[in-house]
Amino acid sequence: MKNIKTALIGCGRIGFLLENDPLRFKPCTHYGGAKAAGIKINCACDINKDRLNKFAETAGLHQKNLYTDYRELIVKEHPWLVIIATWTNSHAEIGIFAAKNGATAIICEKPIASNLKDAGEFLSQCRKHKVNLIVNHERRYDARYRAVKKMLTNNRIGEVKTVYASVLSAGSGSISTDIAQGGGPLLHDGTHMIDIIRYFFGDISSVRGEIQKKMRAGFEKRAVAWLKTKSGVDIFLEAGGARNYFVFEIQISGTEGKIVIGNGYQNLYLNTKSKYYTGFRDLSEKPFPDIKGINYFKKEYLEAKKLLKNNQTDIASSGYDGYKALEAVHAIYLSSYLAGKQIELPVMPNKVNLHKIFGI
Repeated sequence: MKNIKTALIGCGRIGFLLENDPLRFKPCTHYGGAKAAGIKINCACDINKDRLNKFAETAGLHQKNLYTDYRELIVKEHPWLVIIATWTNSHAEIGIFAAKNGATAIICEKPIASNLKDAGEFLSQCRKHKVNLIVNHERRYDARYRAVKKMLTNNRIGEVKTVYASVLSAGSGSISTDIAQGGGPLLHDGTHMIDIIRYFFGDISSVRGEIQKKMRAGFEKRAVAWLKTKSGVDIFLEAGGARNYFVFEIQISGTEGKIVIGNGYQNLYLNTKSKYYTGFRDLSEKPFPDIKGINYFKKEYLEAKKLLKNNQTDIASSGYDGYKALEAVHAIYLSSYLAGKQIELPVMPNKVNLHKIFGI
């Protein structure tokens, strides 16, 4: 297991460049996670030669193991583990080729594809060729989110009634957006939120949504949605929102308390006797459970290592999870196109026409 043949396809931000960010908790990239787990990347591919050479210098790779064509890399190098950290529209294409040509495991950056048809084919080929697929919804590996999951399972805040989910950023809406990217901020950041919602509360049964654009054609700059899970939890989601800051936050309101978790913070509130009103109860902050655990990127790659060893480890963030996150996002887009009509899940891939929805 010390010599796992590993290929990194895509040497950009999430591939390895973000390791240079002095503020981020390390490791914070696929390269960093693999290295921390004791997996050496043996070969790499990027269409940008300067970026490829920069990665080679960092990882100590020879020029003979560098490629600008992922097909050539996979055919010549025969990697066991293929890491896909490229643009959205190439994820499924690369993954399908890798599955058909000998990969044992694939770690794919989110979202799994730009449309449901390609995502479904990606999963189908992985099943056919017995390839283990991990999708990088990394919060499933984060000790903080796992602590929240445990509290919810143990009814720490009682029965969950309502969830408010915010993924706020500058937004998109450009008329020149490439339709092959599959969506705007709801897809590219919101997919993380949709996935963690499923992780906490189970499958989503229906959605109603609205997207707002900057121009008639192009991706959304803001999306709002009401999601309902099969377990009956109501979730109100906003993504994009044209804010001059970034927020990723989920507020979970139960019958006995509330949990708030976001990027860099987590809080637990439980009901206590009111200080202000006789006969009432208020929420009071309590200590959040002690958080102990391995960095999520390292944990993800340790999971991949186990899969390569015995093929029996449960996958925390599977290809199916990646598909269901994409499905919910595109159901919101479809609902908006149909004037807020409630969309029941699952959604047939041919029902979501991104060209019509975004006018591109």
